[in-house]
Amino acid sequence: MKSRFLLPNQLRPFGWILALPGFVLGYLVIYRDYEIPGFGFSVRPKSHFFHGSLYQGLTNTLALTLVIVGLFIVAFSKEKKEDELTARMRQNALYWAVLANYVMYLVWLLVNVVISVFKLNSDGLGSFNDMAAMCTYNLFTPLAIFIARYYYLRYSKNGEYKVDKLFYLPAKPYKLIGQLISVPLLLIILFAFTGSLFFNGDIDPKDWVEDLFLLLPATLLVWGYSRQRNEDEFVSTLRLESMQIAVYVNYAILLLANFFFYFTDFLLVMFLNLGTIALFFIIRFNYILWKYNKENMKGTLAL
Repeated sequence: MKSRFLLPNQLRPFGWILALPGFVLGYLVIYRDYEIPGFGFSVRPKSHFFHGSLYQGLTNTLALTLVIVGLFIVAFSKEKKEDELTARMRQNALYWAVLANYVMYLVWLLVNVVISVFKLNSDGLGSFNDMAAMCTYNLFTPLAIFIARYYYLRYSKNGEYKVDKLFYLPAKPYKLIGQLISVPLLLIILFAFTGSLFFNGDIDPKDWVEDLFLLLPATLLVWGYSRQRNEDEFVSTLRLESMQIAVYVNYAILLLANFFFYFTDFLLVMFLNLGTIALFFIIRFNYILWKYNKENMKGTLAL
């Protein structure tokens, strides 16, 4: 197993040069309300009831771009020597990055459900109770966790030709449970969004759609982290490549949205971003398995 779809090793220092100032600028924007003077433009909202224009600052757009592009370059730049060990380290780091990110999300969701059900005072939790804050952290935490985990393995395992085995949920019953819940949820959410766009001319989700979507990352995680019947070298390589591509597609879409969506539209993008990495992974992973089974006429590997 070898890593593919990687950037040249020479780009890694450039990634740090982008990411570190981006974090500083992002901190100033979020916690100090800092805006680069004159760095923005006026927007006239599409509303018959609003007269005038709103000012859209681009400082937060710049900060997010620097952080994401920088971390992405650092995370997916080649080592000077790429071999099977570094590939296994990348797979291990991606596995833990996505898992840890969704576990943090599930803890956040559980806490907020408890607060809502028992009508507890949530003021003491600060941003932990804030949906916008959770969505903001989710923009870069998968990359940050991956980098931390990968470099931990890179230097703690230096000279050791063994990386700990990854744990997946048993195929039965977890894979079926994930599928039976995720697919209907996806269809309902998709029809709700397209219906709203068709009848109302926008994709502003209703409260019940938001509530359903909050469950989706958990069900996708159960599906994606369930074992295959034949969890062999081919499946391991496919998992690594599918997760890399899922991260690539996710952040490519996110960066485009960062430049073309503003105000509440970008908040919606951030909200949807909670579950997109797992969704893209499942789509690519299962498609390649299906294609492999069809070409080889085996019909067992993808079950």
